[in-house]
Amino acid sequence: MEHDIREHVKCCKRCVVSKTLEPEGRAPLESIKTTGPLELVCIDFWSAEDHRGKSVDVLVVTDHFTKMAHAFQCSDQTAKQVARQLWDRYFCVYGFPQRIHSDQGANFESELIQELLQVAGVQKSRTTPYHPMGNGHTERFNRTLGNMIRALPPREKHKWPQMLQTLTFVYNCTAHESTGYAPFFLMYGRIPRLPVDVMFHNVARDNDVTDYDSYVKRMRDDLREALALAQTNTGASQQRQADLYNKKQKGVDIEEGDRVLLANKGERGRRKLADRWESTIYTVVSKNPTCHTYRIRNVKSGQEKVVHRNLLLQANFLPIESEGEPEMSFASESELGQEQSQSDGESPVADPEDDCTERTARWVAQMTDDCVPAPRGPQECDSIGDSVCAQLDDEEHQDSDSASSEVAAYPEVDDDNNSRACTTPVEEGTLPSISYSESQPVSEVGSLV
Repeated sequence: MEHDIREHVKCCKRCVVSKTLEPEGRAPLESIKTTGPLELVCIDFWSAEDHRGKSVDVLVVTDHFTKMAHAFQCSDQTAKQVARQLWDRYFCVYGFPQRIHSDQGANFESELIQELLQVAGVQKSRTTPYHPMGNGHTERFNRTLGNMIRALPPREKHKWPQMLQTLTFVYNCTAHESTGYAPFFLMYGRIPRLPVDVMFHNVARDNDVTDYDSYVKRMRDDLREALALAQTNTGASQQRQADLYNKKQKGVDIEEGDRVLLANKGERGRRKLADRWESTIYTVVSKNPTCHTYRIRNVKSGQEKVVHRNLLLQANFLPIESEGEPEMSFASESELGQEQSQSDGESPVADPEDDCTERTARWVAQMTDDCVPAPRGPQECDSIGDSVCAQLDDEEHQDSDSASSEVAAYPEVDDDNNSRACTTPVEEGTLPSISYSESQPVSEVGSLV
């Protein structure tokens, strides 16, 4: 039985979509290769709060080969701002890059950006949805920029938007761990003159350069050697990172025709109780083994999308749902339970008001024959029943002796000091006053069960 239960849980769709599988399946790391400056320029937005608590948007632009980074403050994240910053502060300074890479944000995928890049002759590539690793170099600089701002003294931290250019200049003048050279040198072919150099008068000058031709030849040779070494160092660094990452690679291979589940990344707000995977079943149409992306199709609607391997879970053990079958949810499960109970002859869950009326009916049915009030009209009886029900709800926590004093009939004392049933009609919406005979105990009149 234990084995059967385990196998059933493994194939239970409700259990699969609500739990994260350990270890998670993911594709091996594949690094992006570039061979020169401006071959690939990556862009992204980074935001933080200023001293007034207002969010400040920063457009981050990085060159993938030289690691040269720029951060441009923007008034918003619209496509118009992106186009203006790229044209004025990057294209007109460095020239047109060969390709621009970004995520699938609406501001980067707008028609305005497409027209701008088409005019400039720049290609456009993008990451797959919810896969920031596809733009890892820019994401890494975003973290570095945040760490630099966080390390500032409190007085300077309040005005960090005014220090963006200073911070990026310091970053570009520092030797990068991957290339072994400063991004400034790889981009311009010379070492920048820094305040510390002016202070200690240690700026090296080449006295052998006497004319422009010799200067250009010397810079070209130095830059060519530096770029070759930077490419070698970058390749070695990427290989080390890939080896370390691929040690934790888990999961099975996904092939064309397999049924898969897509990671639930689109739900907004707090996601502690959200399902880990979407309940919709997809089938794999095609795959790109170079960058480990898959084109999947919705079994029901036929809609296709391209996602990364890390967002997929192989689910060949799940059956394909029919087109008319609704997706199971908490609400539909409860409704299904009600419908099943009704089909089996069971009564559905009673409403609180219906339950109150039923208690009143049972209470009236338990009254003795000699204590039953005189017959009344339907409207009058409903009014009295509602009033009695309200009185019971108010007094349900009182002492048992006090509760037992409530009786079903309303006795009346005659001239002979004998109790008899009250047959006087009661006004609608009111309860008659109750009086008891001293010669007859309450238990003989009737008690509440």
